[in-house]
Amino acid sequence: MMMPINTVGGPSAVEVIQQSFNPAIAVLTSPDVDVVCSKNRLTFVELLQPFSRLSVEGQIRDVNQALHSVTHFRLSVRDISWRPASSVLARRLLAEAVTNFPVNENKIAVIGGADPIEINPHTPWYDSWRETLWSCLEMTDHDFARHYLGTLLVVSSSHPNPMEQFQQLNDQLTQLMSSNGTADGPRWFNMLSLRYQVLVHDACDGDASNFRAEELLQTMRNVYGSHGCHLLVINSKPKKGSIIESGLPAPDPWLRFLPRKANKRTIWKKLDVSIEGESIVDGVEAGEMDFPVKVVEGTNPQLLGSLPKIPLMDALQEAMQEININSVLAPSASTSALSSLTRDDNISTQNNIGLSQRSAVEIKDDPLNAVLGTTTARFPLDEADGTGPILASSITSELHGGCLTTEDLDRIQGLVNEFCLKSLLPHMERQMRLLNESASSRKSTHRSLLSATKRWFGSNRPGGVQTPQTVAVSYHPESVQLQLRRLGDLAFLLGHYELAYHSYHSAKKDFEADQAWLHYAGAMEMAALSVFLQNANSRNVPFHYFDKALTTYLQTCKMPYWATRCAVLASECLKATNQYSDAALQLIRLTSEDADLRSAILLEQAALCFLRSAVKPNSSTDAAKPNMVPLIRKYAFHMILAGHRFGKSGQKRHASRAYQLALQVYKGHGWSLAEDHIHYTVGRQCLNRQQIEAACQALAALLKPDSMQTAAQQTAYLNEFIHVHQRKQLLNKHRENETKTSCTLPILPLPVIDSNQIRVLVDTKEPTENMSPPLSEATHVTFNDDEVHHAKWANMEEKLVNSAFGTTHAIFRPTNLIFSHTTNNTVHPQMNCDDLVSFELPLTNPLRIPVQLCDIRLVWNFAGGDGNLTNLLTTIENPLVTTYILPRIVLNPSSSHKIILNVKPKAEGILTIEGLAFDLRPVNVEPSAAVVGLMSSVSGRVMFSLRGPRLNTTQQERHGKVYATDKRLSIQVGPRMPKLQVLFHSLPEFMFSGEIRPVTVELSNLCPNVPISNIIVASNDPLHVAFDLPRIESINIRHDQVALYRWDSSQKSTIMWLKGTENVGLTSLDLMFFSTNPAVKARRYRLLRHCSKIFVSSSLNLAAWVQRVPSRDDRTETLAVQLQVRNLRDADDTSLSGIEISQVAFLSNRWLLRPLQSTIPSGVLHPQESLIGVLLAIRGKENIEYCESATLKLPSHGRAVDFKQEPYRAFVREFQRTTPNTTLVVCWTATQASEDGFGTLIIEGQHYFGWNSHDIANSSLPDTNFKLSQQLVTYSMEYSTKVFHDFNKQRLCVIPVILYLHNCSQQEIDVHYSANFNTGKTPRVSQLYMPEAASPLLWIGRVQGNIYVRDAPEAVNLAIAVSRPGAYSLVQGLHIDGRILDENVRVPSPKIEYTLVVYDKEV
Repeated sequence: MMMPINTVGGPSAVEVIQQSFNPAIAVLTSPDVDVVCSKNRLTFVELLQPFSRLSVEGQIRDVNQALHSVTHFRLSVRDISWRPASSVLARRLLAEAVTNFPVNENKIAVIGGADPIEINPHTPWYDSWRETLWSCLEMTDHDFARHYLGTLLVVSSSHPNPMEQFQQLNDQLTQLMSSNGTADGPRWFNMLSLRYQVLVHDACDGDASNFRAEELLQTMRNVYGSHGCHLLVINSKPKKGSIIESGLPAPDPWLRFLPRKANKRTIWKKLDVSIEGESIVDGVEAGEMDFPVKVVEGTNPQLLGSLPKIPLMDALQEAMQEININSVLAPSASTSALSSLTRDDNISTQNNIGLSQRSAVEIKDDPLNAVLGTTTARFPLDEADGTGPILASSITSELHGGCLTTEDLDRIQGLVNEFCLKSLLPHMERQMRLLNESASSRKSTHRSLLSATKRWFGSNRPGGVQTPQTVAVSYHPESVQLQLRRLGDLAFLLGHYELAYHSYHSAKKDFEADQAWLHYAGAMEMAALSVFLQNANSRNVPFHYFDKALTTYLQTCKMPYWATRCAVLASECLKATNQYSDAALQLIRLTSEDADLRSAILLEQAALCFLRSAVKPNSSTDAAKPNMVPLIRKYAFHMILAGHRFGKSGQKRHASRAYQLALQVYKGHGWSLAEDHIHYTVGRQCLNRQQIEAACQALAALLKPDSMQTAAQQTAYLNEFIHVHQRKQLLNKHRENETKTSCTLPILPLPVIDSNQIRVLVDTKEPTENMSPPLSEATHVTFNDDEVHHAKWANMEEKLVNSAFGTTHAIFRPTNLIFSHTTNNTVHPQMNCDDLVSFELPLTNPLRIPVQLCDIRLVWNFAGGDGNLTNLLTTIENPLVTTYILPRIVLNPSSSHKIILNVKPKAEGILTIEGLAFDLRPVNVEPSAAVVGLMSSVSGRVMFSLRGPRLNTTQQERHGKVYATDKRLSIQVGPRMPKLQVLFHSLPEFMFSGEIRPVTVELSNLCPNVPISNIIVASNDPLHVAFDLPRIESINIRHDQVALYRWDSSQKSTIMWLKGTENVGLTSLDLMFFSTNPAVKARRYRLLRHCSKIFVSSSLNLAAWVQRVPSRDDRTETLAVQLQVRNLRDADDTSLSGIEISQVAFLSNRWLLRPLQSTIPSGVLHPQESLIGVLLAIRGKENIEYCESATLKLPSHGRAVDFKQEPYRAFVREFQRTTPNTTLVVCWTATQASEDGFGTLIIEGQHYFGWNSHDIANSSLPDTNFKLSQQLVTYSMEYSTKVFHDFNKQRLCVIPVILYLHNCSQQEIDVHYSANFNTGKTPRVSQLYMPEAASPLLWIGRVQGNIYVRDAPEAVNLAIAVSRPGAYSLVQGLHIDGRILDENVRVPSPKIEYTLVVYDKEV
């Protein structure tokens, strides 16, 4: 909602108009009067200023003898030597009037809702500028309200002959009035001007003088009448010693009316003014000159400093055409600036100091007065404020009225009241009556035929282009037109606005007919004001009169000052009637390119009018709302324009204020470019005013993440930002040298850091030299570890703590090494002394240009036993905390980058990371430029701000926004702990499934001064990892997945055995090393993790079919195992030349292997080849030791495996934890090419297959669907899997095959076999390797027959014949079944795949 206009303070429209039109009274004094008044440090005119208002109500009779009250009657008392200021001085006065008022920081919200804005409720600089503008207006014939209505002739009673002196003053006044109307002299209302004699008596002269003053008063009454003279007694305060004490209470009533005098030391430090081509330099006081109109940056100081220097007073006098300064300005609030030039005689005129080297400002003359041409002046910027030419020190005020008492003040007010009531008001009443009678009687006779002709046939209208002859119309002083104008002005001054309107209205018709456009515009303006003052709240005011008057002043008469007065008064009337939009348009009409200060003032007032104006909502849904919508965006836009013009006029403080007010509207609403313009302008202005801190804040807003500027513009912003901060750093260094204190680093907007995404890693591994293979170090924990919070680590740590300390708490909390926004950060992270702690910081460059960061380091605060320490104020290495510095990083445009920084605390306490410090540099600057002093950089910091997750437990938390505390950057540093270093020799990255490889592990303590004990190694995969260390057995052996090994602290190294997993692919080797410090009694320990990835490739696959068979002799229980071993390598794989089965072991505490009755084919398994064998075992005694037996001979490069030795025993035992009783182990060897390509490596491996007794019935081969009760016979074959034959010499290749038939039952069976068995289907040839298809094979020999099989297997010698090379399946055409004797049901044997590959020798 919009704030009511009445709540913003300031005078009302009626008060503004009444204060603008006051009866003018001239004062002519004798020199001895100034001597009497000087005791109070005042002149006679200054003495009357605070009491110029009539304190009682007056009465007059109008032309119709009706009685009217006169209220708010105020005199405009001026010295008779007063003259209006010239164009040069007027511009200085207007600038000083705006500058004298400081920017009001007290703001009130005027717009509510979601986006409230604040404004200055009152603009006193505008009121001061307006009053100064009125005082700069000339006395012209078209406006008699500014002419003198009377004259005060003042003589002191101490004069030797006061009556003679009065006569001389009257003669002098008569001489001045005889030249009434001249350009340089004063002007009177008419020749019947009122004369009033005042005798000033100094009460300090004694009683005799009092008697003489009474006699003189009586003489004056006899000569001038009782209503034409007055005795004023002042200086009644007695002296005490030689000091005159003030008899008046504070505050001083003359301060607001008198010019502020500067101290003798308050001289401009630097000033260079050039007027009309001449250079003038001199020291001046406060208020003489102020803000320039236009600022031009980049001016050459040497060129400006070389200009000739002339005293300022001489230049001003020359510009005013040798007019005395004292006769130009009346001592009032609006004209106080230049009067002080001649009042203080002690001001030096030799302080001709050169220009500031930073910049100079250029002033262009405001052509409000067309008398003078363009004037140019140059001023330096003040070093302390930068707002323009202000004084080097503050202005001091003197004490006034030191000899006056309250009775004297009453006498002064009585003088004014008596003069007004007994002389001035009756005089004005008589003049009004005479003028009315004269105008009425002479109105018809004094109109010439020429005037009537112009009125009826004239075509010129105001606002058109007029010739000088038609514009400059001259009237006789006693003409009817001017008499009407005088009558209207008198009535207006007396508050008789109805009579005033009729007079103006009648006069403006004559002026229009005579084409006297200046008189016409004045009459139109005053007529509209008269109507408004009759009823200020009425909307029936002829505002079109203001429009016509304003147009005439501007376009026809070319008088901008009078046009400005008309526009200001019209806007006040419009605002009083709530027509704020129209008032703003009136003010905007007066803006022009050649008047910056005037345009700035009026644009600001127009912006405030738009803010207070309102329009109806556009949408139909909002139309029903009672509130109107203020024109917020128009307010902001015109405030921007005002700020721009304030800046051009040199009013930097007001420019910054205007921009900041407008920023409230544009900020956060998507007006990115508008915000950038405001921030950049405010930053430059603050820089010129030497407000470096404010400039840094404004320019920092330009480097925002959502900037829409181009890359070139962002580069300019960044360079400007760095330049300003460099100046700030120079000031800080100077301040540090003076105060011997350090200044903190500034907060920079780049880079952008999301504090919640910061990750903390405690107990970071010390950086070591690059280790060359085959040596590698334990990885520990890094930021790239994706499984850092995996449950496996917590399980391993719990087992280690339980083993080391005996018991754990009911709720075990594992050690957390990495803290992020996803972890519980309500407690402090724990670390040890002399340990590294790392911080991963996400840096984002939102700009479209690259930026460079150098000397990047963390800002910390350490709270320990020696108090709080920080590195924010210094970069010197601290003995308690070591800070690691990142030398350089380049952030690419619109990109993010993560960096890792480290610190190392060396004492116990709390280490808090507060931010990031760095040097910001442009990318295009080479580091070598710093040597020659060309480096452009700024040192600064970015502070962190963390916020935990939102709480939602209690009702209060759910209703409000309560967040948990995040302590991840506040680290608790504990005592020193031993630090383990673990090295691995030849740790593989690639293994084959089942491969067993030894790795040497070395262990050392990096902190030799810290004792170490209780070293324990944990592995979560004991099935594939074994250490040559004593194992700590767990209570729950069968289900424990973590193996613990105790490492003696005196032992330097050990062997770790790795076994390739059955599952191929990427596997993880997870180890955890535990250690404690025996000197620390608390349950503190250190963990060292290792996690490495090993890729496991396929090798062999085991499958077995187990069933019970009867014994032939003693009928003991016999177990038959059909084993299938398959090489899973691809056919085109060359990493392994082949896999050879070196040993098969049968490990069981219930079964004994029968090697002689077991059959395993020999040879090398090539890729995709299978080997099938049959093993027989008999039931042994219970709980016997593991029995092992090799069924094959060892190859030449192999060795026998003792399963009672490590690591085979460990691997078998771990395998039997899940599958006890019986384990079938297949040991194999293979030849692998070395990595360098020279030589080969022999690798060894093992595969396991195990079962329990109750699992025998369920064991089967792949693709076997027969149950144990239906299987009577099985078979195996012995043959050469690869055959080479020259088919060119012999077309048919014959391969011998031995077919073994095995009895699967406990009874004798009749087995029938048949080769070349035709099932009615075309035989299928397996085309595995050869490009051409092979012919069907042919069985040769006794291809059909019956055999009785008991316990031992029966062999059948057969052969196969093939006619071409290829891959053949021996199962085709083979059918085997069996039956129990005395039964007729025959049970077929399941198909078991056997393959044969035949090669041609020429291939």
